[in-house]
Amino acid sequence: MALDFKALQKIKGNPSVEVAPNRRLKINPGQDYVYDMPKELIYKVNEDFSIENMLNQVTNAGEESLSSQGTKFMTILIKEADSERFQDRTAAMIEKVAQQTGIRFPHVFERYIELGILTLRPRDAWTVTEATTRTLNVRSYDCSLSKLLAEKGVKNCGMFCLAASKTAAEKTGITLDITCTNDNMGICEFTYRPQ
Repeated sequence: MALDFKALQKIKGNPSVEVAPNRRLKINPGQDYVYDMPKELIYKVNEDFSIENMLNQVTNAGEESLSSQGTKFMTILIKEADSERFQDRTAAMIEKVAQQTGIRFPHVFERYIELGILTLRPRDAWTVTEATTRTLNVRSYDCSLSKLLAEKGVKNCGMFCLAASKTAAEKTGITLDITCTNDNMGICEFTYRPQ
């Protein structure tokens, strides 16, 4: 017996008519959309924020400068990522949905965190272990930035990521409780919760 989709729609309701017409997101046939982060963004951010310069400054100024470097990095990243040149379809859709729903966490904030990882450490292994409106967990395995800082004698590399995260939260207008767990095996996990 074949399933009658028309009868099923009458029972369950047609989702396309449940959404207000001005809120429907449609793809235009024949139009190509770029959803991936442009590789040029990596080059531009690394041009404006050199890891080598950051390592030299942290070595000379001490671990306290890690926070200012994290803020500087995320400020540059956000400026470039939101520019007309680098904003992709994903960013546009995330912002449109956030405006329609009024929900900015985790997706708007998460975009900046993910772009930060991809631009600064594109070859690192990492994953989002939880992404809900209450919690965002981002786990990094064997962080290359942590290794570079450890080689320079810097032990508290989390200060950089914490400052970068706070800058992204400020940009999105969200107040977050941010915690970092770090084992001695090279796994670092940041947990973000709206306050």
